[in-house]
Amino acid sequence: MKSWPLIQRAIPPTAKRFVCPALILLIALATAASAQPAPSGREPEPRFATVNSVRLHYLDWGVTGAALLFLTSLGGSAGDFQPLAINFTEHFHVLGLTRRGQGQSDKPDTGYGTPQLVDDIKAFLDLMHIKRATLVGYSLAGNELTGFASLYPRRVVKLVYLDAAYDLAENAELGRKAHLNLPPLPASDKATLELIARSNEYHPDYTRIRAPALGFFVTYDQPPQSSLWDEATKARLLAWWYDYGKAYRREQIDRFQKDMKRGRVVELHNTTHGGFVFDSAQQKILVREMQRFLLSSDRN
Repeated sequence: MKSWPLIQRAIPPTAKRFVCPALILLIALATAASAQPAPSGREPEPRFATVNSVRLHYLDWGVTGAALLFLTSLGGSAGDFQPLAINFTEHFHVLGLTRRGQGQSDKPDTGYGTPQLVDDIKAFLDLMHIKRATLVGYSLAGNELTGFASLYPRRVVKLVYLDAAYDLAENAELGRKAHLNLPPLPASDKATLELIARSNEYHPDYTRIRAPALGFFVTYDQPPQSSLWDEATKARLLAWWYDYGKAYRREQIDRFQKDMKRGRVVELHNTTHGGFVFDSAQQKILVREMQRFLLSSDRN
């Protein structure tokens, strides 16, 4: 089966509600999401935790119970999960963590490889005195979910991948082979560019994961469209979609189903990588499937 390259580009923070806030796929980069509704309810006051000498922003929606930790997309912040988080506070202690280099978290010069990001999560859980947690990761955070669950299997209850189970390193290499060089989007700061570069070095290995996992995958029934590109670039992307894109996405879903011992897949239609978390219709699907998965007795 053919694979196709995945190229990441940073989205300006002020534009993340209109285009993909975390671009792990070229077709996500080629998709302009529509304006998103404001999160429901009042967002918790921002909090900060210093781990590994870095001050990280996090939100705590409160309520006692088993820990449920949301991990952000590229360019995202913990507040992005407000419309989802409020649906789980009845049963979980819900938190959201903004990784280093993003949002209100510190932006050090180094430490953006997946191993360091995983260690930041571990240090944060240690600081919060959380022994075990369910991790929910959006987009780029899929690397962190896989890395954490592989290194610390006893600390993971369950995993939820929000269009996040992709091999970025494999597809970065395919992008280089295809000589598909797209111009970067504006406002790409040093930390974000470093996150992109380091994410393209990590190959996820789902065979090592013991925890039950739920994988959401955005499935495009039509070629993605975007107003971000000129006509020549659009034509190249369209050709790429038909030659590689559809096959690649199916390959990634098949790999997740094959290698994840206790995995389940939900495909999302009529949406985009950057829009499904914020769209009210898609949120209903996410909440329904996540509650069914998280509240089931299937534990490791």
